[in-house]
Amino acid sequence: MAPAAWATIEKLVYFVLFPCLLFFSVVSSNLDVNTLGAFALGGPAVIFSAFLLGWLGLLVSTMGRVDFASGLQTAYRFNSYIGLALVSRLGGQSAVANLAILLAICVPLCNVLAVSTMSKGGRVGALLDILKNPLIVGTTLGAVVKLTGVQMPEPVMLTLERLAQAAVSLGLLAVGAGLVFSGLRGNWAVSIWWLAIKLLVSPLVAVMYAHFTNLNDAQTMVLLVFSAIPSASSAYILAARMGGNAPLVACLISMSTVGAAFTLPMVFAMHQQFNHWF
Repeated sequence: MAPAAWATIEKLVYFVLFPCLLFFSVVSSNLDVNTLGAFALGGPAVIFSAFLLGWLGLLVSTMGRVDFASGLQTAYRFNSYIGLALVSRLGGQSAVANLAILLAICVPLCNVLAVSTMSKGGRVGALLDILKNPLIVGTTLGAVVKLTGVQMPEPVMLTLERLAQAAVSLGLLAVGAGLVFSGLRGNWAVSIWWLAIKLLVSPLVAVMYAHFTNLNDAQTMVLLVFSAIPSASSAYILAARMGGNAPLVACLISMSTVGAAFTLPMVFAMHQQFNHWF
């Protein structure tokens, strides 16, 4: 299939299907607002840990500030497509609704961190871009409907359910079509460091956080998936838009996507071993 066709599919998934999936999952879930506090803070804890550790890559990097910051994104940003597909398969709609909470908090957080570290000057439109993010809009509208008790018509919910089912499959196909494995150009040391943070250190932070805050099994599973999924393709888009090292970012995203296939099973094994020790 032509690259332009995949670009169209990705736009369809990002702007239409995934917002429908998030809205439907939040509205139809049995979320308990009273239990969300510690769980909701787990996402920012993972993001900030990866962000701060990623800066240690300056010790082995000779890149300029903007190029470095563009690559740093891959240590803390996350691929929502893969995360939603995994939690949907592992925990159903309730897991998707829990992940939607993390997305609503961490998508804007990641955008703020990325834009602020890469910006060469004022970026007035950055805040508006964050607020208009389709994933945030879908989650926010679903939360409003859920909290206000509005009853959605059955035909509307049925349509949203069909669209949500299509979102996962097409989202994963779009991820596979975007894989690129060239662009490191001598930045191997810092690249390995960022990949290790994304795929190994972040899940370890999530495991420890879940244990010491006593998250329940369902929330722990969602937080672990959130912490261990590969980097987001939006990191490449932002790097290209803001004059960063876009080829490096594209390569790191692809490497983290392939690497996650091996590290995700290790993450859940690590969680079980951690519980055994403590």
